[in-house]
Amino acid sequence: MAKSATAQGRAAAIASSITAASRDASLLDHEKEFRASDDDALFEQNLNSSNNSEEDPNLSADVTAKSTKMNELTTPYHYVPLEMGGNGRTHKSTVASAALIQEIGGLPTLERMTTHFYNNAFLDSTLDNFIRSHGDPHAKRFSRWIHQKLTGSSVWDEERASRSGRPVTVANGHTIVVHDRSSAHVAAWHSPKRPDHEVGRHFKLDECRVWMRLHFCAMRVIVGDSSPSFTDYYIRFIGHFISVYEGTAPTFARESARWSADPANTQEYIDNGRTMNDVLGLSLGQALSQIPQDEADDTYWPYEM
Repeated sequence: MAKSATAQGRAAAIASSITAASRDASLLDHEKEFRASDDDALFEQNLNSSNNSEEDPNLSADVTAKSTKMNELTTPYHYVPLEMGGNGRTHKSTVASAALIQEIGGLPTLERMTTHFYNNAFLDSTLDNFIRSHGDPHAKRFSRWIHQKLTGSSVWDEERASRSGRPVTVANGHTIVVHDRSSAHVAAWHSPKRPDHEVGRHFKLDECRVWMRLHFCAMRVIVGDSSPSFTDYYIRFIGHFISVYEGTAPTFARESARWSADPANTQEYIDNGRTMNDVLGLSLGQALSQIPQDEADDTYWPYEM
């Protein structure tokens, strides 16, 4: 009898293990499918295989003023176009884009910017549901990705190579190894903080708008007015990359940047419990009615004509 119970227990454990493996394989398929749809992610993967501090989350104008004071030497504006490679859908770094990173102070400034962003994202009623753990080095990874994309450095690849490779647990007992941008976003879509009926759903337009607004706030607080050329380029850079998550989102990047420039907007957002009631739940038509007609009709931005 005891042997029979033991055998049944082992069989149940094996069945559970097989079920878990099946779940994880499904998540890996989700990751591969998403990566295959993103030319930039494929380029990052191929490049990698061939190359074997804490900020105050305050969003107020006072912080912006302090940051601007720190960067009193504002560099003159000059337009830097986005350089595209591959089939015209893959972002390429250039000497000019690398110089923009130098203008703002290099990697340390980028990491301060991404730290400020995540400190606010952790508090946001919409974005925090996508963030499995506040303990992961989100800001460090994001800043290095930006640096590598704009300068052609290998700092993000080096950071990726230093990761443990241990899987993390997400919703419904799934596990995933977060080793690049695609796997990080699949983990976000399957965050255990999300309601059950939303687990696995990709970012929607309203969520992308919240993300862009807070990210551009961080840019304004940390970079300030030190490099108008970087600010202009970076808004277009984000406009390019946000498209893989939601095809209509690039149209709203300029509006998100304008929103971030007005302290009254950020104060209203904080007063509303860090919830952007003016964008959440809107249809595409309703969202388009909030932006200038020329931007709503512009299907080519942020690229060169």
